[in-house]
Amino acid sequence: MQILKKIFNDKGISLAAAWSFNQLAYAIVYPFIPIYLCNDRGFDYSTVSIIFPLLGLAAILAPLPCGWLTDKLGCSFMMLAGQLARGGVFFILALAVYMNAPFWLLALLLMLNTAVGAAFQVGSDAYLFHISSLDERPSYYSKIRIGFNIGWALGPMAGAFFARTPFWLFFIMTGILCVIGTFYTEFACCRNLEKVKLAAVDKINTSNRNIFADVFGNRKFLLLLTGTLLLTMLVSQLYSTLSVYSTKYVGISSKELGMVYSLNGFMVLALQIPLIALLTKIKMPVVWQLLLGTFLYAAGYFQLGFALNVFYIAAAVAVITLGEIIIQPSLYTAVSVQTVKENAGRMFSVYSLMRGIGYAVGPWIGGQLFGRCKPLELWGILTLFAVAGGIFFIFGGRKDKKD
Repeated sequence: MQILKKIFNDKGISLAAAWSFNQLAYAIVYPFIPIYLCNDRGFDYSTVSIIFPLLGLAAILAPLPCGWLTDKLGCSFMMLAGQLARGGVFFILALAVYMNAPFWLLALLLMLNTAVGAAFQVGSDAYLFHISSLDERPSYYSKIRIGFNIGWALGPMAGAFFARTPFWLFFIMTGILCVIGTFYTEFACCRNLEKVKLAAVDKINTSNRNIFADVFGNRKFLLLLTGTLLLTMLVSQLYSTLSVYSTKYVGISSKELGMVYSLNGFMVLALQIPLIALLTKIKMPVVWQLLLGTFLYAAGYFQLGFALNVFYIAAAVAVITLGEIIIQPSLYTAVSVQTVKENAGRMFSVYSLMRGIGYAVGPWIGGQLFGRCKPLELWGILTLFAVAGGIFFIFGGRKDKKD
């Protein structure tokens, strides 16, 4: 009971647990979708691979309308509606799979699932902005990242455990998880706040502020968004270009590659909170945290150009993970400094949009370079995205005299 009481009283942990439910539901089924479509339904992989750019397109199109709805209807509403709607789409997917629906219908439903998932993400970003002070945000965001990684780690394990069950049952389970997550979020995150705080979070926006002026008239915000886009193009290589490069060029096995990715997850779980707490304790400015994280990203990815075996790959991923641990909370914090309360949902939706574009475009760029460049050239060119992103972070994250 004491543990549950602590969870419900800590706003960061409560939101992190909500993220765990949300991510667990997605991670249970996502890795097995291509397997089902190829092995069970007999679709050619060239056809199945169309799913991934379509999901990327949904991730790009969804944030902006979700941001508008967040400012109009409230953060709590969007988090609850996003989870509940995703659960509903999962149940429809279960029916579609049970009835052997055509590929185009499954693709559309998966795109819709990704789109409604953006409602929870954008609502959560704005929600965290409203309930936390500037000093609290790195710590809260670190807890959310741990919740995210727990969900992503447990999902494939649960999916593998139920691998012999009919695939439609996967979607039933994930739909139920979304419904449970909705009730949890309502109780732990929405009802458990002080009334004044909740009113501030869910107040319908009646201001006359111009979102275009808040975004395009804010030079620092635009600089941070540009840096985010550039850095995400590099970050997206971790599960795309790196997996192909490690197995085909360096020659490590799929099992060894899985262990490398596990290292990434375990490092986040073990170091995310203490490392951010250390940076907070020594009062490292956010702009320096951004530069340190970007440098580690660049160093780790560039190191891949010299990889000879799994140990080289693991060492590079360890450096990359340290960069990830440092930069994700600091980047959210830097963006929040430039965010206007009345338009928080829409401004964070633009931030999500930049990340979505980076994750969609980055793997394509890596794939084009992979077939044309030597290893050092490949990772050297990709590392330039971090260098360019770091330059934008310098000017977007630093304090001016007037600040």
